[in-house]
Amino acid sequence: MLEIERKFLVHGPALDLPKKHKRLEQAYLMRMDGRSLRVRRIENKYILTLKIGSGKVREEVEQRLEREDGKMLMGQALEAPIKKKRYEIKVGGKLWEIDVFDGENKGLVLAEIELKHPDEDFPHPSWLRREVTGDRRFHNSSLATYPISAWRGDFEAMLAKE
Repeated sequence: MLEIERKFLVHGPALDLPKKHKRLEQAYLMRMDGRSLRVRRIENKYILTLKIGSGKVREEVEQRLEREDGKMLMGQALEAPIKKKRYEIKVGGKLWEIDVFDGENKGLVLAEIELKHPDEDFPHPSWLRREVTGDRRFHNSSLATYPISAWRGDFEAMLAKE
């Protein structure tokens, strides 16, 4: 399935998060140029995802896993899983997924929107900041190996400019 996604930093007090959220953990089993294989736990469900490509448009294949298989694969990950809370907010009829990271990526808040085509127009809520769609530092696969804690000073300087 083709995935068309845009990703933005969220920073500042303008965002009012709903109370309802899902807890996510995701870990990478394979990572190479333009490809990744991850296992994700959303609450008590596990999903295996292969992503191919880079930038706004990528191929994505997902497969639901049995709980035992998901746990086993999480244990085989290349590094510790990324932990985050995911909130959903609708703006102008479009669904935004807001990820509030924890652990080594604490302080990072990203907003993602999936689109039907790369040039689709969409609402830009006031809480959006810099677009980071093409910035590899903010890909989850990169955050697993090079978390915000490893470059906290540069990250905070970036936020201060927003």
